[in-house]
Amino acid sequence: MRVRDNAEGDLDGEPSCPYEAATDQVERRSRTVTRGILDPAPFIGARRMRIPLSVLFGMTVVLGSAVATAQPAPPPPSPAPPPPAAPAPPADAPAKVEAPPPPPAPGAASVMIDAPPPPPLPPAFPAEGAGQATDSGPPLAGWHGAFFLRDAKDYFRLYPKLRVNFDFNTYFGPGVSSVAAADGGNALKTRFFLRRLEMELGGEFLKRWTFNGGFEITQPLSNANGKTETAAGKAGADPTADSARFAAVQATTPGIQAADVWINYTVAPWMNFMFGQYNAPFSMENRTSNKTTPFVERNVAIRGFVRPSNKEMGVTVWGELLDKQLNYEIGVFGGDGQNRPQVDNNVDVMGRIFVRPLSPSKEVISKLQLGVSLYHGDRDQNYVGYDYSPITTGQGFALWNPTYKDSLGRQVHVIPSAGQNAIGGELRIPISIFDLRGEAYYVSNHTREAVEGFQLTNTERLGQVKGVGWYAQVSMWPFGDAFVSGDPGLVRPTRIDFTKEPERPKKGLEVLLLVAGVDASYDGGSRGGLYDAKTPGNPSGKTASDITVYQYGVGFNYWHTSYVRVSVDYSIYHTPGSGGTDNLAGVPGNLGKDPIKGANMLHELGTRVGIAF
Repeated sequence: MRVRDNAEGDLDGEPSCPYEAATDQVERRSRTVTRGILDPAPFIGARRMRIPLSVLFGMTVVLGSAVATAQPAPPPPSPAPPPPAAPAPPADAPAKVEAPPPPPAPGAASVMIDAPPPPPLPPAFPAEGAGQATDSGPPLAGWHGAFFLRDAKDYFRLYPKLRVNFDFNTYFGPGVSSVAAADGGNALKTRFFLRRLEMELGGEFLKRWTFNGGFEITQPLSNANGKTETAAGKAGADPTADSARFAAVQATTPGIQAADVWINYTVAPWMNFMFGQYNAPFSMENRTSNKTTPFVERNVAIRGFVRPSNKEMGVTVWGELLDKQLNYEIGVFGGDGQNRPQVDNNVDVMGRIFVRPLSPSKEVISKLQLGVSLYHGDRDQNYVGYDYSPITTGQGFALWNPTYKDSLGRQVHVIPSAGQNAIGGELRIPISIFDLRGEAYYVSNHTREAVEGFQLTNTERLGQVKGVGWYAQVSMWPFGDAFVSGDPGLVRPTRIDFTKEPERPKKGLEVLLLVAGVDASYDGGSRGGLYDAKTPGNPSGKTASDITVYQYGVGFNYWHTSYVRVSVDYSIYHTPGSGGTDNLAGVPGNLGKDPIKGANMLHELGTRVGIAF
C-alpha cells in the first residue's frame, strides 16, 4: 500500500514519511536512554499497544525538536531498508582517520565502566619490602646455619645464641706450690670451673638493621687473698691498725657483665654503621671472636700488651669492597675498656684495613690476607685514675703488675695519661691444610704515677710504656675437614640467606704451634718529675726498666662442627732475667720471702669443653 501525504492522517493506511521518521527517532532515543537500565520487554509491550491507543484517542503525540504537535496515530512502521554498502576507496586514497564516538544526547544515561586500579607504588626503601609468604617461603622457625624465628612477611628475624665454656686449669714450675694464698697462691691451684656462660639474642629487621645483645656470667672469687678492705675506719675517725673492715674472704660472687651489645645499620655492603660495645677494630687476633680463637685464650702479645681491653664502646664505620677483596673498619670509642663508661671527654680513634688480593678464587690461597691497624687515644690526668693494664697469662697470672712499693712503703699506681698510640700489621697465609699467621705492633703509651688513695688528686711523676708485641702461629688440620672454625678477624652481623643451602657440617682436628713476645720497657719518670729510689727506670740502675715476656705454646682442638670444641692447650711463659734488675716481669718463683734464684718460667695446662652457636 502506498503512503498518502495527508495532513489529517489516514487510519486505513500507513503514516506518511515525516511522521514515521519522527516516531522512529523518538523510539530510537527511548531505546538509547533505557539500554542497560530497563528491561526491554515492557518497552516492547508498549509498542504493541500503540494501535489500540490510536484508535481510542484518534491521534498520536509526536515530539518535534521544539513544539509537540497532535497527529493521528500511525500504524507500525515497516522495516527500514539496509543501508547501501559504502564504495571501496581508491588504492591511492589517504587512510581514513576514525573519529571518536559522539557524546551521548543531553539527558541520556551513560554506562560507567570501572577503570583498572593503578599499579602499586614501589616501596620507598626497596630493600625493606615484604618478604616471602609462609606458604611458599622458609618456615617461621628452625635451623638454617643458625637458629631463627621470623614473622610471616619476613620483616623481623630473631637469632637466639648461647656460649658455654667449662675450663680445667693447672700450673706447674718453680715456686708454684710455694706461693701463699695471701700472695695469690690460691689462683695457681688446679681447678675446674665455669669460665663463661653467655646468652645472646641477635636479629634483623626491615632488611637493613641488625642487632645483638648479650651478657656474660663468670665464677670469680671475691677477696681471694683476704686483703680487700671495705673500710679503713669509721666515718669521721682516723683509721688505726684495728679499725679496718674487710670483705668476705673467697666469697662466691658470680660476675655478670654486658658482652657484645650493638646495633648495626647497613647502607650498602661497602658502608655500615655499628653502635655499641664489641671487639675493638684493631688487630686480627683481637677481632676474632672468643668462640673461635685458636688457643683457649688470646696470646700474651695481643691480650696482655697491644690490646688489653678487648671490647670498647663506640661507633664503627665498616664495609667490604671489590667483592670483599678490600675490608675496612674505622671507629671512634670512649677508650676506657669494656663496661666502663667514659670518664673524660677524650676519645680514641682506631681502625683496621686488610686486603685479600687473590679473592674470589675458590682455592684456599685465595684467603691470603694482609692488613694494617692504627690507634690513637688520649687520657686526661684530672679524670682518669684507673690502673694501666697488667700483662697476664692465659689463665690469669699477672706477669707484670702496674703497681710497686716505693722507698717509703707506699703503694704506687701506674696510670694511663696523655697520648696512647699503636701501629702495626698482620699477615695470614692459608695453604692446603696449613694456616700461617702473624702480627707485630709498636706501642707507645704515656703514663703517670700516683700514690694509692690520691690517684685523682696528685701526680708524682710522668712516664711511658713503649715496645713491640708480636706473635707467629701455624696451625695444621691433619684429620677431618680443614678450617672448620672459619676465618680469623671477622666479626659480622648474623644474617641468613634462605636461597642457599647451609653448609655441610664439618669436623676436624686442629694442631697449633705458637711463639709470642712482648719486648717493652717502662720508665716511670721519663717525661717529668722526680724519681723515687724504686721507680722503674731510675738512672741509678738499681731498678729494672725492661718488660720482657715470651710465650711458647702448643694446642689441640677437636671441632665437632664450628659449634662444639674440645681443646687442650699447653703454654710456657718465659721472663728472662726476672727477679733482679733486668726484667720487671716475673713468675711465681720470683715471689715470696725467699725467691728462687734463676726462676723465670711458668707452665700452664688448660682444657676447655665449649658449645657456642
